[in-house]
Amino acid sequence: MKTLIIVAHPKLIESGTQKFLKTSLTKMEDVTWHVLDVTQPHFDVAAEQALLQKHDRIIFQFPLYWYSAPAVLKQWEDEVLTRNFVYGTQRALAKKELGIVVSTGDSQRGFVAGGEEQFTLSEFLRSYQALANKAGMTYLPPFSIFQFAYLTETAKQRLVIDYQQYITNAEFQNFHGRELWFEDQLKQKLADSPNSQKLTQILTAIQDNREDLEELGWTLSMIKDDEDE
Repeated sequence: MKTLIIVAHPKLIESGTQKFLKTSLTKMEDVTWHVLDVTQPHFDVAAEQALLQKHDRIIFQFPLYWYSAPAVLKQWEDEVLTRNFVYGTQRALAKKELGIVVSTGDSQRGFVAGGEEQFTLSEFLRSYQALANKAGMTYLPPFSIFQFAYLTETAKQRLVIDYQQYITNAEFQNFHGRELWFEDQLKQKLADSPNSQKLTQILTAIQDNREDLEELGWTLSMIKDDEDE
């Protein structure tokens, strides 16, 4: 699976969040980091459309500006996502995936019904879900980052793993898919460091306890379903 990350940030150099996310993907293959140039008057439509066609998972990544994306992403949509390309004769994006990575300096507890913002981030991002539907794409649940500057080191480490899975794991939405992804990552690290006893022990433990881990995943999903009800 090839992933295209379309980064829309008018002050990218100043963004610690974007720098952190880019660094976390340094060794990830089949990932293209594509920054929208806010200084150019127009986009090269043919080049942008060709880039989209080469990838399977498309990610819009941006900071939340007044409950929406920065203006450069809207300009890109208006120029690049032409009628025929999206839902007319070409339908070039059909069967691809669309995901959203959004960051905000506000706290997570504000984005609930009755909270300070009154709505969830998913509700604010509904227009992208409509775009995916129109284009025949699969819409992924948005990946939200709240108050990055205040995250602890432990929380940042967890963010790296969650973000990498969102970007590169075709089965990130289920427990077994995440488990297999971890195995693949460990195997790659072992290939780079074949004498690492600790990595070998971790991989062996995961493989030996696969059945218990799958049962745990099933139990956790049941608990979540009960909470949602």
